[in-house]
Amino acid sequence: MRRALLTVAPHRGSIDRLLGPDPSPGLLARYSPDRQVDDATPPTLLLLSDDDRGVPPANSLRYYEALKARGIPASMHIYPSGGHGWGCGEGFAYRAQWQQALLDWLRQLRPADRETPAGKY
Repeated sequence: MRRALLTVAPHRGSIDRLLGPDPSPGLLARYSPDRQVDDATPPTLLLLSDDDRGVPPANSLRYYEALKARGIPASMHIYPSGGHGWGCGEGFAYRAQWQQALLDWLRQLRPADRETPAGKY
């Protein structure tokens, strides 16, 4: 299993817990998700809030760009507010929009009228 950490604007708590308080630049680069993208990376839907202070949106943008550069199907939706970890909470102002984005994404990957080839996504 590949492991990755974000290095554009890293979440300091995650870095400290997983790599120690002063990891080398090489170690940070090794675990950067955008550098882990390869032909085995699955299609990816990114849903985030512009005001996320836990994981800055720049991290998701860098990962999205790496996916697109490699030809991996990807879609990113950035909501104006919501902070970090809004998940499935009913209080999230854009709940209906993210749920529709998810449904559209899944339908795009595998339309109901066709089967997905074995071993592909």
